[in-house]
Amino acid sequence: MEYYQKSAYRSNKKYKQKSSGGLPDLLLFYILPFIVFNSILFYCVASSPKINLEIQDTKDYLSTQASMTIESWFPTKSISFNMDGEELEPVKDKRRTYSVPITRNGVLEVTVVNLNGMSSTVFKHVNVLDDIPPSFENATLEDGILMLRVTDSQSLVNSDAIYAVDSAGIQHAPLSVERIEDTIDNTTAYSITFEMDLNGLHVYVQDKAGNEAQKTFTTHKEGNLDVLEVGPEEDQTDQGNAAPDALPAENQETEPASEESSAASSSGSSDVSIVIE
Repeated sequence: MEYYQKSAYRSNKKYKQKSSGGLPDLLLFYILPFIVFNSILFYCVASSPKINLEIQDTKDYLSTQASMTIESWFPTKSISFNMDGEELEPVKDKRRTYSVPITRNGVLEVTVVNLNGMSSTVFKHVNVLDDIPPSFENATLEDGILMLRVTDSQSLVNSDAIYAVDSAGIQHAPLSVERIEDTIDNTTAYSITFEMDLNGLHVYVQDKAGNEAQKTFTTHKEGNLDVLEVGPEEDQTDQGNAAPDALPAENQETEPASEESSAASSSGSSDVSIVIE
């Protein structure tokens, strides 16, 4: 009877080959899945929204639009737009973009909360709208003609909306409206002239966004000279019913004793210039 005995060499070789695959299996089936799972878990727990907020240019200086895009892909739980404490209702555009109309300047706040509770907030200062009325810079009275220098920025002065009301309540159009210069601070200056009513002239100037400035001009006699007085701008509520400002002291030297005053008296003309603060 013959007996066969397996070679110890072959069995040891197979054992060694089988045992040598333990480390790759450990990496592939245990360590790598552990790392991937924890990475996904960390992303789900700690992921916060990525927001891009833009303010569009305005065409009429009365309104504009804010556009917010969520650049991350994690599901969102809530979105809120707030303008100086007032909640705005967003409109959803294509994909993950939302927009709201803006009708005044201020600070826009946008908050996005992800499904995991993480949130992001961005702020944007809106200053492209025109909410500042034109400004009276100075005035000159010469030969019965009131000459005004008026400045405005952004929407600029509306020449068709400039007029004055005299002491009798009659409305008058300006004699001329001329754009004279643009300053480095994006302000445009205009020269406006009216026929002066010595008993009082109330001037209205409006820009193209509808902001209006008003000012009253009157005169009083100093010798033979008509001295210009300027009332406060009515949009400045802090001045209330303050009395009109008289001519600055250096321009009030109109004593008949001086040669310049005598010449002015003999000619019967008046030339008075003031600066409005």
